[in-house]
Parts: sequence; structure tokens; C-alpha cells
Amino acid sequence: MRQSKEGRGAALDPLGPGAPDPQYLRNDAGGTPVGVQGAKPPGPAEGPLSQSVGIAFLALRAFTIVLALAWLTANVRPIPPGTQAVVLRFGRVVTVQQSGLLWAWPRPIETVVKLPSAERQLAIKIRVGTARVTGIVDDVTVPDQVPDDAGLYLTGDGGVVVIDAGITWRIADAAAYYLAQDHVAPALRRLFQDAAVQVAAARQLDDFMAVRPERASDPAAQAARNEVRGDLVSAMNRQLQSLAAQGAGLGVEVTRADVTALLPPSAKASFDAVLDATQRAEQGMATARTEAERTRQQSDRDRDSLLTGARAAADERISQARASTAEITALEAKMDPATRPSLLDQLYRDRIGAIMAQAGSTNAIDPRSVGRIILPGAN
Repeated sequence: MRQSKEGRGAALDPLGPGAPDPQYLRNDAGGTPVGVQGAKPPGPAEGPLSQSVGIAFLALRAFTIVLALAWLTANVRPIPPGTQAVVLRFGRVVTVQQSGLLWAWPRPIETVVKLPSAERQLAIKIRVGTARVTGIVDDVTVPDQVPDDAGLYLTGDGGVVVIDAGITWRIADAAAYYLAQDHVAPALRRLFQDAAVQVAAARQLDDFMAVRPERASDPAAQAARNEVRGDLVSAMNRQLQSLAAQGAGLGVEVTRADVTALLPPSAKASFDAVLDATQRAEQGMATARTEAERTRQQSDRDRDSLLTGARAAADERISQARASTAEITALEAKMDPATRPSLLDQLYRDRIGAIMAQAGSTNAIDPRSVGRIILPGAN
């Protein structure tokens, strides 16, 4: 058996048994090595092309890794203040992220949609356009008197009012709003129309505008006009809550209603004429009250002047009378039956000198004389 193995080995050995084991086999032509016995043949020589290909593969591998990292972190982003994000996983809302850092799977696994936050107030113009109808707008009506977006409503007292409105709202439920955002504006317009019909039917025309001048400054009327806006907001929010209870919520909440109430142009001229007549009457009454007040004040001044003059004249006369009677009053105070003749003689002597000084000449006559004196007198 050993011989048979050796025989097979000799048969397989091309150089025969006992021959040396060369490292290389060379061809007959030029001695170029054609193989290595018992070893792998050497690889091809590395040239510029092979090096370029290797570098390109390395760059491609690095670029692929960068792309993979960018794809994995594509939905890792900050949500700025005033914004919230809705995360969709294969088109289904899974979470709502407020402001801050958001971690989400990259697309198309999860999609991030940014929306305004609940604190931001959004405004929308209510476009109704039902006020420009025959009987409200005629050939002589100025087109600008009726806004294009205004609506026409009937009040509880049989009046007609034109309402041009805009509302302010916010996103209360981001997930519901995202699903219904294409229908929010039309739905708010229809909800406002329904709320306006209800509020107008429950109120009078004076609750929307001051059509009667006597109630223009009435605090109750002013409070009623302010309550109209609150009633519109409350009615719309009740309808939004009803929709949410039925599973068709819009995810929004109305916060304010800006309402401008107008009279129809065909009726405005009559209201303006009444208002003008009332204003002229009030102006005449104000002028009459002013004139009456001026006359009263002048009368008061004249009365005060007369009273002051009369009091001054009376005081002066009293002073003169007191001065004229001062001596007599003093004499009366000292009057006594025993001293009366002497006081009279004293008074005579005090006064007679002044009287005699005023006469041009004086003739003295003894009262006990029997002579007669003839004096000139009246004929």
C-alpha cells in the first residue's frame, strides 16, 4: 500500500521523484514564471487607476454613511415658541409636540407638520355677501355703502340690520385641526351665519346700533351693544363643541368677534332725516336753555346790584339821621325837669350865635317895651 501511494505521488509529480522543488515554473521561451508550486499566484500590480477606484469607493462609502445619518436625524428638530408640531406615522396622527426639541422617525416613517400654537390668535374675515339684494341696494344707492362681504339679518323687533364681521380664533386641538384644516374657514363662516341669525332674532335693532338718539348715551343700551359680540362668540363655541361631541370637531375655538352693524341704504336716509330733525330740536333746546340761563344770571346780577345799592343808601340815611339827632339824643339823655330851663338856655346860646352870624343886620327889641315896629311883609 505504501508503494501504491508513492506511485500515485510520483505519477502526480511532474518533475518525477527525487527532483528538486523549484519555487517557480518557467516557460521555455523566456523563463517567465508561470506559477508557484504550493502558493497563491501574486495579485495584479497596483497602478493609478486602481488607486483612484479605491479612493472613490471610500468616498462613496463615507457619503453613504453621512446620508444615512442625515436621514436618521431628519426629524430631530427644535419647535420654536408660538408653534406646535403634529407627528404623523404612516399618515396617522400619533402625537402633538409643543415648543421644544422634537424626536421623530425620519420620513416616510413619520412626518412632522408645524402649526400655530394655541396661544396665537388667528383672524378670518366672514364673507357672506347677502346684503346686496334688491330692495336693499337700489339704483340711487352708493355701492360703497354696503360692504361686499356683509350679511343681512332680521332682528327681533322687525328691523333689518347689515352686519360686516370678522372673527378671531385659536387652535385648541392640533390633531383635530390638522384633519379638518381645509374645512375650517367654510365651517366658521356657516357657524357665524347661524349664530348671527339666532342672536339677531333674540335682540332689537337698538342692540346693534344707536338708531334712536335718546338711547345713544344710555348705559344699558351701550352694555347691550357690547353683549352682542359676546353672544356671537358663545353661540359659535357651543356649535363647535356640538361638532366635537359628534366626532367631527374642527379643533378650533373662537375668542373674539369684531362686528360692524349698518342700516340698509334704503332705510338709512329716513333714519338720517329723523336723526337730523332730532339734532336740530336738541340744538334749539340747548340754545333756549343757554339763553334762559344767561337771562337768569343777568337777573341775579341786577337783583344783587339793587339790593347792594339799597342797603348802602339805607345805611347812609341812617348814618345821616343819627348824626343829625346826635345832639338831641345826647340832650335827651341828660334831660331832667330840674335842669331843663338851664339846658334850653345853653342850647339857645349855642345856636343863636350861628343864626345871628348868617343875618346881614340885627335889630334888638325889648319885649317889655310898649313901642310898635312896622316890618315889611307880604301884600
